[in-house]
Amino acid sequence: MNNNTTSNSVAIGDEYKSFTITLAMVDAMPVILFAATCVVIGLIFNNLIFTIGAALTILGGICKVLWKLLIAAIHKDVHFLNRPLFIVLMPIGFLLMILSVIIRGSSINWANVLSSVFSFPSIIFFVLGILGLTAMTIFFKKHDKTDVRNNWIEQLTNCFAQAMFLVGVIITCR
Repeated sequence: MNNNTTSNSVAIGDEYKSFTITLAMVDAMPVILFAATCVVIGLIFNNLIFTIGAALTILGGICKVLWKLLIAAIHKDVHFLNRPLFIVLMPIGFLLMILSVIIRGSSINWANVLSSVFSFPSIIFFVLGILGLTAMTIFFKKHDKTDVRNNWIEQLTNCFAQAMFLVGVIITCR
């Protein structure tokens, strides 16, 4: 092991040299938007399991942002922030959020929720958010993760999708 590596981080190769601090900061925007959406829902839903799930999901997003920030700022790949933490925390968090809805399902007035979600203009924002996430799924399968242009496309698409969901939730919950 050379002086530029530790057991938890390695010097980056050429594949990440074009990642910038600006890209890493833009990577934080979807996490912030998602966190805001979770706060709006959490204040109404008021469920500990939902809150824990949201916190884990947000923490997973923060790990990914920190990973990209460290690559851009100090040119170190702290791998556990990217794959192990991001890939583990996000699904567990989403699973807990879904579980909280299942557990509380009988106490939720689904007619009111669905009526609000499918009403105008909320539905427009939710459809746009879903289209954004669909694009993200395609990008995940097709894009080269080390290409900076692809990262910009993915991050701006994710920002758009998360912003649409946040606006949809705010309109729905007012």
